Parts: sequence; C-alpha cells; structure tokens
Amino acid sequence: MKKIIVIVLLSFFMASCEPIMLGLSGEKTATFKVIEDKAYVNGVLGKKAHKKFMKTIKKHPNIKTLVLQEVPGSISDEWNVKTCEEVRKRGMNTYLESNSVIQSGGVDLFIAGVERFSERGAKIGVHSWRNLKKDGKEYPPEHKEHDIFVDYFDVIERDTSFYWFTLRVAPADGMHFMTTEEIEKYNIVTKWK
Repeated sequence: MKKIIVIVLLSFFMASCEPIMLGLSGEKTATFKVIEDKAYVNGVLGKKAHKKFMKTIKKHPNIKTLVLQEVPGSISDEWNVKTCEEVRKRGMNTYLESNSVIQSGGVDLFIAGVERFSERGAKIGVHSWRNLKKDGKEYPPEHKEHDIFVDYFDVIERDTSFYWFTLRVAPADGMHFMTTEEIEKYNIVTKWK
C-alpha cells in the first residue's frame, strides 16, 4: 500500500512541475555552434546544456563571445547559474543579434557577459520564477528562496535591483519584454551595435 501511495505522490509531483518549467521541458536542449571565437547558442538551458557548454569550451578554449539567438529559458536554475558563473569566470562576452529572442534563464546567461553587446531589435523577456508553492515575488526579500539569485548577482558583480524588477514585472506564467529604457536603466546592454 505504501508503495502505491509513493508512486501516486511521485506522479503528482512530476505533473506539478511541468507548469513551473512553463512548457520548456518539450523544447530542445541548448546547442553551442562554434564559428571562430564565437559560440552561437540556441535552445533551453539546464543540466544537459551545462555539460554541452563545458565540453564546447574544453574543445574550443578560444571562445570569447556567446551569441544568444533563441534561448527561451532554463529548466534548472541551479545548473543555469553554474553555466552563467562559468561564462563570467572565463571573461566571456555575450551578444544579441537583431532577431535574437532571449527569455527568463536566457537573460540570466546574457547578463553573465563581461561586455554585453546587442543589435537593435533583439527581444529580452523577463518574469518571476515559480516553485511548487508560489511565485518568487510572494516570498519576502530576506527569504532563502532568493539566495541562489542574490548570490549569482554577487558573483557577476551586479546590483540586485534588476532581479527584484523581474519578479515584479510579470508572473511566472507571463512574460514582459523589456523596453529600451528598462534595458538602459538596469545596464543590461553595455554597448549597442
């Protein structure tokens, strides 16, 4: 009887996680296509993407810039933060093309760049994260649920005001595409192309 209850609870838990990942679990894991000293990034970030990234930079240590093209988010904040911190540790830059669309965890990866270049027209989408209980903005600022993000912002030497903005501006099941004024206010892009 206990075994059946555990299986039912596990099935319920797994079903409950799907909305949290906002449908990203069906998307393709990020790829890193290297051309000269650039790696072109497309797909969902997470554990598999982190492993691909580490293999890519081991094989191509000359990579200086990540060009984010279509990056709809991440399915694991923990693994995405590891990737982001590695980008900063290696002194890499990030770049958005005019037709790039980055969202959620993709924005976290973009802001990891030491220099962050963008062509006009790129779309930067942000929203709150959500766990099994509630949206990030529903937790008080001092709550431990924020620690992974606050610590990440310390590592990349950024003011956390942008993090708090992402929680407020859109719920986890929504998306806010930043205006040029917001991008400049939070120093998302260091140089426009």
